[in-house]
Amino acid sequence: MRIEKLEHRVARLLRVQFGRSSEKMDIAQLRLMFEEVEAPEPANDEVPAPPVAKSARKPGGRVPLPAHFPRQTIDHQPSPCSGGCNGPSVQIDEAVTEVLDYVPARFRVIRHVRPRLVCRSCEQIRQAPAVDLPLPKVMASSALLAHLIVNRFVDHQPWHRQSVIFRRVGLHIDRDVMSRWARKLAWLLAPLGERLFAYIREAAKIHGDDTPVTLLGNGDGSRTGHFWVYLRDDRSSGDMSPPAVVFRFSAGRGGAHPAEHLADYRGYLQADGFAGYNALYRDPRTKAPKDIVEVGCWSHARRKFTDILEKSPSPIAAEAVVRIAELFAARRLTGCERSDNQGVFRIFGAS
Repeated sequence: MRIEKLEHRVARLLRVQFGRSSEKMDIAQLRLMFEEVEAPEPANDEVPAPPVAKSARKPGGRVPLPAHFPRQTIDHQPSPCSGGCNGPSVQIDEAVTEVLDYVPARFRVIRHVRPRLVCRSCEQIRQAPAVDLPLPKVMASSALLAHLIVNRFVDHQPWHRQSVIFRRVGLHIDRDVMSRWARKLAWLLAPLGERLFAYIREAAKIHGDDTPVTLLGNGDGSRTGHFWVYLRDDRSSGDMSPPAVVFRFSAGRGGAHPAEHLADYRGYLQADGFAGYNALYRDPRTKAPKDIVEVGCWSHARRKFTDILEKSPSPIAAEAVVRIAELFAARRLTGCERSDNQGVFRIFGAS
């Protein structure tokens, strides 16, 4: 009976707590599951106290509207007194109702007019120089280009979808045109991306990871590419240097890509157990350590134990997950773990 209870608790834990969508868990609840199994059963003459029902709904009021939003006040005056009274009125109070409004984005055309003047005395012709545009011979301002790039790479709006949205207001910009603008901007921003990556490699410790992306072909279907990310953020250890993150793209996932990206790096690299990083830590032939020191990741270590729990109940694996979660909880209590990304710079580049 005791073993069956333990297996039942772990199976329930597996279904509720260890899904792929979220690896976070409530340590107290996990501990309680195993403590209930270890606790002795009450005697026949002992009646257990009924559990106290707790409401899952937390009390709370309406979230106030942001104070930095501009306010437009509309004054609603009451109707005159009934019965034809025209006496003076004194305000004793007022009721304020704030309603969140939205002003849709709108396009405008900026006309740069450069009159050409001629002097009647010396017959000299004068005209202001041509306006410097972000992209030569492109009818787009820097604000429009920034809007397109943010929508595409931050809000994940494809070029075609943005083109359809623009057509609703009578503006026709083909997705191929947007793509050409983005390539030109990437070329202009490449020096900034290289300088940002050099700043990241100056840190004593950086984080590395990669994620697959779908790469569309020219009529021949699609394949899988990869984004490599390198992060510098030591605020949890007291280093207040500005955090930064840079992305590099590659068509494959070979170890040659991180080796090229971190060829001149010396320090600690925190990454997962991808075999492509091994050449960064040790020489493939002599196995001698290199100047990059491997730093493991507790999140990836925990994932191995959760994989065990998905296949079969294991109190040892569950205990390991509990202890790792307690480490994370201790970090949150001490303020070492930051969930915000304010001040983090992002830029896309191609390898």
